[in-house]
Amino acid sequence: MDTALGLVVSPTAGNGRGVAVGAQVARRLDAAGYRVIPLAAPTVAETHMLLERAIHEGLIDGIVTVGGDGTIHLALQHVVGTRVFLGHVPFGTGNDIARDLGLTTRWETGLEHLLDSLASREPDDLDVMEITGSHGTEWGMAIVSAGFDADVNLAANTYRRPHGHARYLRAILATLPRFTPRTYRIEASGRTNTAQAIVVAVANLSSFGGGLALSPGSDGGDGRLELIVARPLRLTELARIFPRLYRGTHLDAEMVHVRAVTEVMLDAEGATAMVDGEEVGPLPVTVRVRSRAVRFLR
Repeated sequence: MDTALGLVVSPTAGNGRGVAVGAQVARRLDAAGYRVIPLAAPTVAETHMLLERAIHEGLIDGIVTVGGDGTIHLALQHVVGTRVFLGHVPFGTGNDIARDLGLTTRWETGLEHLLDSLASREPDDLDVMEITGSHGTEWGMAIVSAGFDADVNLAANTYRRPHGHARYLRAILATLPRFTPRTYRIEASGRTNTAQAIVVAVANLSSFGGGLALSPGSDGGDGRLELIVARPLRLTELARIFPRLYRGTHLDAEMVHVRAVTEVMLDAEGATAMVDGEEVGPLPVTVRVRSRAVRFLR
């Protein structure tokens, strides 16, 4: 076996405990006969440079990330359209991508799944989202959010505690009282619609926020995206719908609209787009599906 794996470990995952988990992952991969090349650096910019060089020079066959959705997102920027595959060991706050791809949300189980997949399976070819705007071009794996959902994500990223989904609940409670619905211009399938909305999202996978099944019909391999728009809600309506997000039954509500798209433009004054838990930039942005553009072990 002469498979070289670049290892990217989030230094902030688990409030710093990700480094120790990453060391255990490296030892297990080495013991299984893989060449492990550490590619994490003290800063995100330096990590991007290491990844770019490793792929450009053909030093690695795959990348293993240890962390959360943001760590996958970082590596994704370098592998789209290449033969370099991704594998992942979950150790993040939300772990939504890991959950949606069947990787579990426990790093110990995730590591065993990774070792089994490396030994016996070919990577799956999965869709990604191409997101373009004033920021340039960025790739996304899970959900582009641009409404109340994005504001909650921005707030959650400023907290160190609590862990897991409770962090998003704290952000919801902090964001909701001061949130004002925006007027959005949405272009898709040759049509332009203008409407007030509280939630505007484009989904390739199903969940965000640590297990909220915003788009339960999305699977990341069907060559399409789902556009989800929720009109402004009264507090009583929000209280009634919110628990249904965990079960994915909120799409039955008359104030929530979903449609399949392959490309969509979103615009609203003062709105920021987020993807995979990371800030993209201000609207407008255009989101396109890139079918089967990334190789992912699951």
